[in-house]
Amino acid sequence: MDKHFASLEQKIERVISQCDQLRVENLRLRQELLAKEEEMNIMAAKMEEARHRLQQLASEVPE
Repeated sequence: MDKHFASLEQKIERVISQCDQLRVENLRLRQELLAKEEEMNIMAAKMEEARHRLQQLASEVPE
């Protein structure tokens, strides 16, 4: 009986360890996602600025 409890205890410890590892990885991935979203927002703003500049230049070109 003790053998079964020891085996169960080891399995539970592995599950807890995996949960901890996944929690750490999840946090890292969330931080990475936030950084990428911020980078994407900055790029979108730059693209919008470039589009606006191109429209200004196009309006200044004589027909």
